[in-house]
Amino acid sequence: MFDTFGMRDDGPRWHPLLLVRESPPAHWSMLDSRDRVVGVIDLRRTADGLRYRVEHRGELIGWATSLKIAAERLHRVIISAAAPGGGVNGS
Repeated sequence: MFDTFGMRDDGPRWHPLLLVRESPPAHWSMLDSRDRVVGVIDLRRTADGLRYRVEHRGELIGWATSLKIAAERLHRVIISAAAPGGGVNGS
C-alpha cells in the first residue's frame, strides 16, 4: 500500500512533489501513468501573499502556502479519485 503520510522520518523518502513538472515557470502539472495532466498547481500573488492554487481535472480543490503541501493535497485527491467507491471490499 502506498501511504505517503505514514512514512518514517529516517532515511530518504519519496514525495508527491517528485511527480510534478514545471513548465512554464510557476506552473506545475501532475501527470498520470499515461502522461495525461490530471492536476495543476499555480503560484499566485494574493492579498495574503504568495499562495499555490491547486486544481484537479479543472476543479479548484484549494490553496496552499508551500509547493510541498500543494503537491501532497493534489496527490491525495488523485489517489482518492482512483479508488473504487463504497466501504471495505466495495460494500
